[in-house]
Amino acid sequence: MIGARAWILLFGGVSFLTGAAAGALSGRGAEAPVLDSLQAYGAQLEQSYQLEPERAAALRVVLASYGEELERVRTRHLPTYHSSMEPELAALGERYGAMIRDKVLPPTARRRFVLESEGLFTPEPQAR
Repeated sequence: MIGARAWILLFGGVSFLTGAAAGALSGRGAEAPVLDSLQAYGAQLEQSYQLEPERAAALRVVLASYGEELERVRTRHLPTYHSSMEPELAALGERYGAMIRDKVLPPTARRRFVLESEGLFTPEPQAR
């Protein structure tokens, strides 16, 4: 059985990815390329955490791998009921969230990432 925290993390992550993708699509002109949700999420993390080029490259690799595994899970479970893939998706989300936190983000930003992931921290809006 999946705990309440895992459900909150799963739905929070999906909501964040959806919001990031919607913001990327609606906030730019017609000439901006359309990003998938993981690319939008990666771009948001790069900007928000001001990642160095090596860390940004590592993030892109992690998110590309995450996307490939997500697609494999979706393809394998497509004919079955959606709830059968939720535990696997939640586990993938937790595993890749830990990779981003521990391997990509600088140590000083990890606590903020955890708080944002749990919905306990809302960053200040940046002036444009």
